[in-house]
Amino acid sequence: MRISTAQYYKTNADQLQTRQNKVAEIQAKLGSGKQLLHPSENPSKADLISRLESGKERQAVYGKNVDAAQTRLTSEEAVLTSMTQIMQRITELTVQGGNDTLAPEDRAVIAAEVKALRDELLNLANTQDINGNYIFSGNKVQAPAFVENSSGVVTYNGDHGRLQINVSDVRRLSINTIGPELFSTADFAALDDLVTKLNADNGSGIRSAISAVETINNKLTVSYGTMASRVAAIESQRTIIEDTELRIDELLLREDDLDYAEAVTELTQESVALQALQASFAKLSQLTLFNFIR
Repeated sequence: MRISTAQYYKTNADQLQTRQNKVAEIQAKLGSGKQLLHPSENPSKADLISRLESGKERQAVYGKNVDAAQTRLTSEEAVLTSMTQIMQRITELTVQGGNDTLAPEDRAVIAAEVKALRDELLNLANTQDINGNYIFSGNKVQAPAFVENSSGVVTYNGDHGRLQINVSDVRRLSINTIGPELFSTADFAALDDLVTKLNADNGSGIRSAISAVETINNKLTVSYGTMASRVAAIESQRTIIEDTELRIDELLLREDDLDYAEAVTELTQESVALQALQASFAKLSQLTLFNFIR
């Protein structure tokens, strides 16, 4: 079979172009650090990489949600710790005030401290976060959790909504404590009654108030424990998110990231082959009939 000069040049030019494209492709991959430059090179792998990248983006969102929840719970923890300490002090003062060896003036001093502590509990129950939201008002974050009328009666002003966040593709967590889990109208009324009995020098009445004070203490203890369990759940979920991100990164490294050592070796081989083809083509293209009859 005779091969025309045009066909010869075309065949060799095609081979050169193929080699040049291959070298350029490897160089581009080395520049990008990716195995695939175009999804069409390997559609199934490209789809897997896309799903892994989407999964990684979702984990980043869940991580931010966990950070926000952690900040929220840190605020709650600080407030509940202060409330617990205040109620412990009120318990001590109640026991002390129930001692009949105290003079009326001594009980009046205790009454003043209990009243101040009661007011501090109300202030803490209306704590706001850095954005000005009331943290114990449920979903009514723009309204104080508790309000006190002109008669000194305290009532809950929020709702019973739970603030929930997505922490995984299949899990949501509630992160807030609501006001009624801390205090009720009866709780504040019991503290006000204690103050009245202290000012009235009513020893038996003061001693009978100890059970009401303990009830408030117990409620705060339960609320603190519930809050602590949320903190533990958030910390556990953070570990899960970090582990998931690590696994996704490992899969992306295997499926998407370029093996530089292998790519450099392949580039070297293709470059040598291209140079050899170019040299061969240049040499052969210069041959004429006179080269053979000299």
